[in-house]
Amino acid sequence: MISKIVIPTDFSAPALQAMQYAILLAKKMNAGLNILHINQVAMVDATIPAETYQLFVKEIEDQTTFQFNELEKTLKDSGLVYSMHSRYGFVAEEICDFALKHEADLIVMGTTGASGAAEVLFGSNAASVVAKTHVPVMVIPKEIKYKELERIVYATDYNEPEFPAMLRLVYFAEQYDCPLDVLHVKSDSDKYFNAENNFFKKNHDRISYPNINFVELEKGEVIPSINNYVDEMKVDLLVMAKHNRNFFDRLFHRSLSKQMAFHTHIPLLVLVKG
Repeated sequence: MISKIVIPTDFSAPALQAMQYAILLAKKMNAGLNILHINQVAMVDATIPAETYQLFVKEIEDQTTFQFNELEKTLKDSGLVYSMHSRYGFVAEEICDFALKHEADLIVMGTTGASGAAEVLFGSNAASVVAKTHVPVMVIPKEIKYKELERIVYATDYNEPEFPAMLRLVYFAEQYDCPLDVLHVKSDSDKYFNAENNFFKKNHDRISYPNINFVELEKGEVIPSINNYVDEMKVDLLVMAKHNRNFFDRLFHRSLSKQMAFHTHIPLLVLVKG
């Protein structure tokens, strides 16, 4: 169940677009919103007078208050329960700490998504949040607008520890009553087990959702294979499990070295273990 969503914002266009997405998602899930702004820690010259520094801080706080007031014009008509919070510190650390302390079920944040999901995860604040968080993160690419999900794809290497994350994902699919495709791109490691007898399939009876499809693609480059499937099947949400480190390495580290493009025109949901 998703009842609390944290929306980090720096008041930029991508962040505001992500907030619009999160508002409609929250309505679908009947969830409350916590809007969070982090004033980043800055190095302060010890020679600066205390009065000057205090004026600097006040200017930051006044600007934050102004921006929150602007956001409230949108939020007050949403019909949702929401609250606004401002913190000082390092962006990723504060977001993760806030989400954990407030028992959030999901973090929704935007990204410019310059050239691919690899950069989303390894070249931005979203990257740091994904690396540090114990709360699922949904990354919304720039200019993405909310739409009802019609197909979800969960890319996996069929690791047993992913099963709890899979159960959480089923809840997502149930809300939209849409197909959930468990997608596996075959690799050399498959020779060590029979993919047809993998953990997910053996425990399919533990998943009370009938619209799950197990899809296996022939061995090949992971990124292009997933890209093609996303395009062909008109996928609305791509999902991965953060704790599957081998798959993350396979998916991103190699793709970065080859500068391979990855989809940024659909949201990316990163689940966590537990």
